[in-house]
Amino acid sequence: MLLEKVNNVFCIIPARDEEEGIKRALTGILAGSGLPKSQFIVVNNASKDQTPNIVKQMGFLSLDCPEIGYGNACLVALNWIKQSKLNPKYIMFCDADGSDDPSDIRKLIQVIEDTGADLVIGSRTIGVAEKGSLSPIQIFGNALTCFLILIFFRRKFTDMGPLRIIKYSSVLQMKMEDPTWGWNIEMHVKALQLGIDIREISVNYRKRFAGVSKISGTISMSIRVGIKILYTFFRLLVFRVHP
Repeated sequence: MLLEKVNNVFCIIPARDEEEGIKRALTGILAGSGLPKSQFIVVNNASKDQTPNIVKQMGFLSLDCPEIGYGNACLVALNWIKQSKLNPKYIMFCDADGSDDPSDIRKLIQVIEDTGADLVIGSRTIGVAEKGSLSPIQIFGNALTCFLILIFFRRKFTDMGPLRIIKYSSVLQMKMEDPTWGWNIEMHVKALQLGIDIREISVNYRKRFAGVSKISGTISMSIRVGIKILYTFFRLLVFRVHP
C-alpha cells in the first residue's frame, strides 16, 4: 500500500550552497522517507559551491535554476514535470539543509491519503522544534502571518512551514508565480481563496546540518523576507485567485 502511495509523489528540494550538509541530508531523507530516489527533484538554485556535483554524484535528478529564489527553484521543477508529461498525484516540498525529519515525509503522505485533503502543511510550532532551529525573527514572522490569516480568513494556523504536500491538480489550479520567499504564503492564501481543503499537522524540526540559513542568517535578510511576505499577502488579497 505504501509503495503505491509514494510512487504518486514527487519531492522537490531547492538547494543553494549546501555542499557541507546536503549529502547527509539527502541520505537521511532517502532512508527515512520511503520514497525511491527517482521521486526526488533537487534544484540547484544558483549555487556557487559543489552542491550540484554532490547531488549528481549521489544519483539524484538535478535541475539548474540560475535565478536565485526559492520560488524560482520550485517553478523550474514544476515546469520540468509538466514538460516531461508526468502526472503525479502529489507534490511535496522539502528543505535541503537537513532540518526536516525524514519520517515526517511518510506522515504527510499518510495524512493526505487518509483524509483526502488537498494541502497538508507541517507545523514546526505544534511539533517538536530543536532549540535554536527557529530564529526569533522566524518565530515572529510566522506568528504575524498566521495572525493575518486569522483576521482576514477566519482560519487558525500555526506555521508557514516549508515541509508540505499538495495535490498536483491543486498546484496547477493555483498558477503559482512568486519567485522568492513569498512562495509558501502565496500557496497558503491561494488555497484559502480557492476553498481547497487544508490540513496542518505537527512535524519535528532540527537545526540545519551546516551553513547559514538564507532567510534568517542575517537581520537585514530577515527584514527583507518579512517585508516580501507581507507584500505578497496583501497583494493576493487585492488580486485574488478565482476558481
